[in-house]
Amino acid sequence: MPILKQHLSHEYQNARQLAKNARRGILPWIYWGVAAAFYLYEFFARVAPSTFEGLLQDKFTLNAEELGFVMGLYYLAYAPMQLVVGLALDRFGSKKLLSVAAIIAGLGCLIFALATNVFTLGLGRVMSGIGSSFAYVGAVYVATVWFPRRRLALIMGMTAALGTIGAALGEAPLREAVQRYGEKESMYFAGLVGLSIAILIYFVVPRRPQWFLHLAQLESRVEKETMFDGLREVIASKQTWLVAIISLLLYVPISTFGALWGISYVSTSAGVPIDKAAFAMTLMFLGFAAGGPLLGLFSDKFSLRKMPMLLGGGLCAFSMGMLLLSPYMPFWLTVSFLIATGFFAGAQAITFAIAVEQHSAFCRATAVAFVNCFVMLGGFLLQPAFGALLDLDASAHRAVYSAASGIHHKPVTADITDSVSAYAVVEYQQALIILPVSLLLGTLLTFMLKETGAK
Repeated sequence: MPILKQHLSHEYQNARQLAKNARRGILPWIYWGVAAAFYLYEFFARVAPSTFEGLLQDKFTLNAEELGFVMGLYYLAYAPMQLVVGLALDRFGSKKLLSVAAIIAGLGCLIFALATNVFTLGLGRVMSGIGSSFAYVGAVYVATVWFPRRRLALIMGMTAALGTIGAALGEAPLREAVQRYGEKESMYFAGLVGLSIAILIYFVVPRRPQWFLHLAQLESRVEKETMFDGLREVIASKQTWLVAIISLLLYVPISTFGALWGISYVSTSAGVPIDKAAFAMTLMFLGFAAGGPLLGLFSDKFSLRKMPMLLGGGLCAFSMGMLLLSPYMPFWLTVSFLIATGFFAGAQAITFAIAVEQHSAFCRATAVAFVNCFVMLGGFLLQPAFGALLDLDASAHRAVYSAASGIHHKPVTADITDSVSAYAVVEYQQALIILPVSLLLGTLLTFMLKETGAK
């Protein structure tokens, strides 16, 4: 027995040295960067409709709840696919799966652009959701293969940052493209970009190396017999369920406010043109792009997961709540709180590092996908819920808002042409309140997590 233990220890050290050598240099960054580019593209496709949501409502005769449902079909397809995505990546690796997924996402954008009725509009969103469901988990999986564990929170923060750069491109820059070329032509181009990314992934990202599989087997001591064993391990963990719920709640500024309703609210509440509001929302996404890596770096450096999440969640709830006062603040202050909201929402990326650290190497992608399933499910539920609240407030109270409440709203400036919202500021505010409440609940639940950073 001592000889066997000595042999296993020697074999394990050799496997670790092989991994250490392979993870040096620039190649791991290139592999991860190409995979993460798919996530950037996926996020662009996810939020793009928010740039011309008014045009969609007019063209297809949709109210806010109906538009929220159609756009939320993306999340309805994305969320349940996460369990399939995690199992497939753990079993087969990322190369071919990500390539095929990028093709499906690109075709979804093309169908969305060609839509002449609500059915094909929804079909495009469903296809985009199915293809895009591989993007984030795939990029994270590539990172777990090619980077050491001590960089996990940083890499996940950087992955989230690239996604929000894609979201930023889907705001003001896309708005400019839509005005210049039209929404159909812009989405045609987006579809072609997806197909190009598929080709890039196939020819750049390598198959899983044997040293990774061998090291994973030695670390876990026993390889999972079936692809469902890892799922059972993940589902049986109460902490992973808690992480998933927290991740959902901390992501609402991006999944609900940023992805669909943010531009309209900022334009209406601050009384600024839609282009200016789109630029302000772009800055919120860029704030998230900065907050994810920096808070992740802090988490890795001090081997702490809970503390930066508590800090980020609490301050994000505060800044999101302050956006309720946008009608009464100078526009620059509204923009400042948008940036702060995005920055501190970046703490959400740390939840994926916790999910990885709680599970063995053979089910890490499944754990990340399980958490991401909840995050996307939150987007599907909250987007139409927000829209339903808007419609409810509009139909029940709009006629008596000014007289009953005595609230005087900033007028929408005359240079807004196609951006005048069908909803009043107070109607937006009453719906918006669910977002800081969600953030605060997610922050409080973080106290119940076990610290994994020191392992």
